[in-house]
Amino acid sequence: MGTKKKSKLFVAIIALILVAVTVAAGLFVADRISEYSDNAEENTTSSETQITVTTEPESLLPEVDPDSITWDSDYSGNSDGLINFLFIGQDRRENEGRQRSDAMILCSLNPETKELSMISFLRDLYVQIPGYEDNRLNAAYAYGGFSLLKESLRKNFDVIVDGCIEVDFENFKSIVDTIGGIEVELTAAEAEIVGSGVKEGVCHLDGSQTLTYARIRKIDSDFVRTKRQRNVLSAILGKVKAMDVTGRLGFVSAVLPMISTDMTDEQLMSLAMQLAGALDKLEVTTHCVPAEGAYKSATVRGMAVLIPDIEKNRKMIFEEYLPIN
Repeated sequence: MGTKKKSKLFVAIIALILVAVTVAAGLFVADRISEYSDNAEENTTSSETQITVTTEPESLLPEVDPDSITWDSDYSGNSDGLINFLFIGQDRRENEGRQRSDAMILCSLNPETKELSMISFLRDLYVQIPGYEDNRLNAAYAYGGFSLLKESLRKNFDVIVDGCIEVDFENFKSIVDTIGGIEVELTAAEAEIVGSGVKEGVCHLDGSQTLTYARIRKIDSDFVRTKRQRNVLSAILGKVKAMDVTGRLGFVSAVLPMISTDMTDEQLMSLAMQLAGALDKLEVTTHCVPAEGAYKSATVRGMAVLIPDIEKNRKMIFEEYLPIN
């Protein structure tokens, strides 16, 4: 792909888009792109690269033969009129190449109704990855970047992704600090993990504390973990909506070098036209895949995974989650 150097005029257009969508989604994204030069997504992982499989031998989950898993579904969805962006967060350290995606959130905008659906796809979903052995969904990004992750979502869930935006965790902390932190309601268990003197109840969190909160995983489940991420998105959206136009553009000018995308200039221009004025009136709903009752927890090849019922999840996505008229 390759992130292109933009003219000053075009940077302003991107800024409007990022305010309306990227900031609204608030997701965790990529290596700093110095003056919009080629970067993160060019750090490809070859087909020969070995991706380490995280095993959980202590798991009491039933072992499932991968050859017994069926992927058939007659259900085909229609997302005409929607703009679908995939926001990717990953724990990449400095000088490292692309890693597995830690967070994957589909943001689906209906420009006509000004509705935005945020759908978390859990990283432990066991899915088909085109050209590779079936694996967890988060392996698709490590294997083939934006394009393979988009292909995997379409193959399994019939979701068409128009473009991707990525942020790493260090830049995420900076983004939260840029808006002066956020207000989040914490449980006693969450407050203990966040630390730094925060207590149960509504707390003000800085970037580092917000990242810790969004990544908590030991006290409950990945389902609750993604709910915390959506709490963060809502808090960021609230602060951005409260800004005037000058404040929003100033914020975006600071955020822009921290993100990476595979969207073309033409796509961004089209989005700018459709997203104009959407932010102030945006109505947001949040969901996650797999849907309740539409998956099975199991162990496959030593991996603790969530095996989705493809038919049920496709129906839930297109009939309940997406903001289709």
